[in-house]
Amino acid sequence: MPSISDQDMDAYLVEQSRLHGNEFNTLSALSELYFYINKYKEEILTALDRDGYCRKHKLRHKLEQAINLMSGSS
Repeated sequence: MPSISDQDMDAYLVEQSRLHGNEFNTLSALSELYFYINKYKEEILTALDRDGYCRKHKLRHKLEQAINLMSGSS
């Protein structure tokens, strides 16, 4: 799939938030993200390792911390 710019993604998310603001369930969304990340954890972590921007901002480490927090691991 072709990638989209950060600006286009931001605009899309703002519009979706506006359209569905009254129906958004934050806890449900976080739960869905957690299950998705767990399902594809190795692929996501590998992609974060390969991307220079992600390495610069230590996104793999930050995601691993979030996973450990959500799973109750230390």
